[in-house]
Amino acid sequence: MDSRKRQAESKEGSSKKIKLGVHTQKPCLDKPEEKHTKNIINSEGFLTKVTAYIIPAGIEKTRLEIFKNQIVKNGGHIEERFELNDSITHIIVDDKMEVSRLLRLLCIDVFPKIPVVKSAWLSLCLRKKELVPFEDFQLQNMSTVSVQSKVEATEIKNTEAKDVVLPLHLPVLNDHQLFTKADQVGHMSHMTDSGSDSEHESSDDAISERFCEPINSVSCTTNSVSIATKMRTPKQIPIDKWICAQSSKNPSPNFNQKITEKLEEMVKNYESTNDKWRAFGYQNAIRVLSRHPKEISSWEEAKSLPRVGKRLADKIWEIAQSGELRKLKEFETNEAVSTLKLFTNVWGAGPHAAQMWYQQGFRTISDLKEKASLTHQQQVGVRLYEDLLDRMPREEAGEIERVVKEAAESLQDGIIAQACGSYRRGKPTCGDVDVLITHPDGKSHRGIFHRLLAKLKESGFLTDDLVCVSETDNQKKYMGVCKLPGENRKHRRLDIIVVPYEEYGCALVYFTGSAHFNRSLRHLCKKQNMSLNEHALKTGVVRKGSEKICKGTIIPTPTEESIFQVLKIPFRPPEERDH
Repeated sequence: MDSRKRQAESKEGSSKKIKLGVHTQKPCLDKPEEKHTKNIINSEGFLTKVTAYIIPAGIEKTRLEIFKNQIVKNGGHIEERFELNDSITHIIVDDKMEVSRLLRLLCIDVFPKIPVVKSAWLSLCLRKKELVPFEDFQLQNMSTVSVQSKVEATEIKNTEAKDVVLPLHLPVLNDHQLFTKADQVGHMSHMTDSGSDSEHESSDDAISERFCEPINSVSCTTNSVSIATKMRTPKQIPIDKWICAQSSKNPSPNFNQKITEKLEEMVKNYESTNDKWRAFGYQNAIRVLSRHPKEISSWEEAKSLPRVGKRLADKIWEIAQSGELRKLKEFETNEAVSTLKLFTNVWGAGPHAAQMWYQQGFRTISDLKEKASLTHQQQVGVRLYEDLLDRMPREEAGEIERVVKEAAESLQDGIIAQACGSYRRGKPTCGDVDVLITHPDGKSHRGIFHRLLAKLKESGFLTDDLVCVSETDNQKKYMGVCKLPGENRKHRRLDIIVVPYEEYGCALVYFTGSAHFNRSLRHLCKKQNMSLNEHALKTGVVRKGSEKICKGTIIPTPTEESIFQVLKIPFRPPEERDH
């Protein structure tokens, strides 16, 4: 699309921009004010008859957001997930989209009956401010090619789009204290994970869903290339092939470790630039490669792997041959990328804030300390940058758990205080400590939350408040910073979560992780018309795309074991969930 079209779209998109207000949270408010921004649909707009699913591959991120905002602004609707149902009226794709790739990205074998139109159609509609006939822009199905017979398994989505690093052409934001919900979620992912029992499931799960399904093992025989291309659907795959049904202990050797290590660095770079699609795609490729029963010995072998496309196969083979990756070196020498990685490590700052700081000319943590306007959380994150970035030894995490447990027990007999996260999974080091608190009688946990925080602050153990959330009278969550007594002790991140005993089993699974294990577990639930979060396991859930039409009925799950039993998968103790 020429530059004039882009400028026209940008002008229209700019009218939709919402000024982001300062999001300052007072330390540990009992019920902090929640602000939810909802798209207000113009019922009289010219796109009222449009419910679009936009395939992001090949479309610039900024342009994609403009498209979505303008569709909603002019009365249309956006579907965040692709479903073969009557709700979607148009599938919008990049102008250069090919039929074979469209089928791969949608994970379907047959060209959809829903009109597939090029983005130029939407651009024309927006310029003319009317619903233009789409027939001239329709992607034509030139053949009835089957995905299974013509192409290898599912290609990594946006990772196969443009392999460009960071132009960082973002609108300059006036609000110097930007602390958007997206940034906050980056540091509260385990608090606001898509397991939450909301009417809509999160975009992160929508992105990662296809990467959570089982990946078939690849035979190491001479004809493994052809075998690897024949992927089965989730319904055909035995349940014991799901990640959540497998033990992470004693994994098979990674014959391609030098490749996966380089790809892991690429993941970090893409995460720091908020490129979730590429990050998820590379993570999936890492999992496939780490399970491959032999070293990659040819480009064709790399290309044959499930969910690996041509461009990624090029990178895999480049590493296999030379031990290096040119694209990774470009990242390492790119000032923007290295600065964004530095800034996204500040607690309370996600990719949006990091990009804003970079645009304002800041390049170091000292710059942020001296010149940047920061939220309360970011001030703590900058001041304690080195401490909070450092992983603590397992023994230190155990000491923190004991301090919280002893304080809780002094306030209420019979209280349960259990450290979760990487500590419970048996990891030698931990980034933070999550302590889950409840009481077996189902009622004595009430009222302990604020008394416990006051006691820990009075002793000097809690040094800084970050976020305090009270979801209901029975469930409360605190995020803060603690420091053990003694010389040369460092500040450490601590989360305290108080839950009713009836939710303890689900909360244990949820806060123990790992993130990959939990995504697999939730996706398995979805396949069985269930849902799982930190509150409950529900059955009879009815979904329409990402929306839950019927939230289902709670299944009593007093223990972790009962959850695995309902899902008909073998129970995995915490140390076997470190996927």
